[in-house]
Amino acid sequence: MHTIQIEYFRQYIISSIFSVTLMMVTYVAIMSVVFAQEKELPPEIQADILISAAKKDIQAGKWKDAVEGLEKALKLGVKLPGEFHFYYGKALFKIGNYDESLSSLTSYLTLVGKDGEHYEEAITLVVDARDEQEDAKLRSLESTHQRTEASDETEKDMQFIKGGCFDMGDIFGDGSGDEKPVHKVCVSDFYMGKTEVTQKQWIDVMGNNPSKFKCDDCPVERVNWDDVQDFMKKLNKATGMNYRLPTEAEWEYAARSGGSNEKWVGTGKESELGTYAWYSGNSRSSTHAVAGKEPNGLGLYDMMGNVWEWCSDLYDSDYYENSPAKNPQGPSDGLHRVIRGGGWRSKAKSLRTTERNYFDPSSKKFSDIGFRLARSP
Repeated sequence: MHTIQIEYFRQYIISSIFSVTLMMVTYVAIMSVVFAQEKELPPEIQADILISAAKKDIQAGKWKDAVEGLEKALKLGVKLPGEFHFYYGKALFKIGNYDESLSSLTSYLTLVGKDGEHYEEAITLVVDARDEQEDAKLRSLESTHQRTEASDETEKDMQFIKGGCFDMGDIFGDGSGDEKPVHKVCVSDFYMGKTEVTQKQWIDVMGNNPSKFKCDDCPVERVNWDDVQDFMKKLNKATGMNYRLPTEAEWEYAARSGGSNEKWVGTGKESELGTYAWYSGNSRSSTHAVAGKEPNGLGLYDMMGNVWEWCSDLYDSDYYENSPAKNPQGPSDGLHRVIRGGGWRSKAKSLRTTERNYFDPSSKKFSDIGFRLARSP
């Protein structure tokens, strides 16, 4: 390439770089001025801008955006026009903040009187806001009443279980591998529900009924372990108690009437299962009202059959080999949670007091899985 051409390209590149740099410097300078101007806007003008923007949000039904914008104007610390209080009160009403809505609308009516542009609408909103306040109070009272009922019913249903030691596991020698080895376990005193948690109890706390077989006194079902945790959290908040699920050891101890050598709950004879349980032999493929059969020696109903019952423990088929002797809580990790007792579709083998089963805690929900509560003294 000739020397003249090289020099030409060199000058062209230098010129281009200079032009780009000049443009960037100019842009930065302009934007700095713009930002400086924005910062220098008097708060009164900023308030006007925010109120105008809020009006557009209200027209578009963007109530939360309107509230946010008007609250920014409120923080500017300047005297705001009467219409501000109307728009703010209206937007607050629409998002359900009736207390502050009333305050703002009352300020509007005080400032502008009957001559105000929005006087009639403001009066209507004030009346509606007061009605909503009263409805909210009634709902709160009803909710408190329901929680009190749930608390009374739940505690009345709890049976004191005197702790003790027993041989946990396959004491009859015909169980599965996860029921072995038989090992000595001691549990402290605790309380356990006389019955499985009913649909009525669930509705009182949760406000819904997930069960397939609808019946107030039937056990709630189609609830997984995670659902039960939500129920107990709300119940404990409402009652001030500390209800929980029983441990697997507590469940077996209670099912065996305090650790007795009972193959099935309340009996050692398969021929007597129908006296104590709703199961495949007599359930007619559904759940039944709790406490419809005979209780075991501790006064606990439906510890076998009707619905399987969630325990607090994670499941490990080899846990019995390493289980501590005193108040075992189950393994420290695992993917599944223990269920016990069999359900309405179960056969005799699954109803045994030592039978272990497990499920995913967030699993699909089945109509033969429910739970009963426990708590420590």
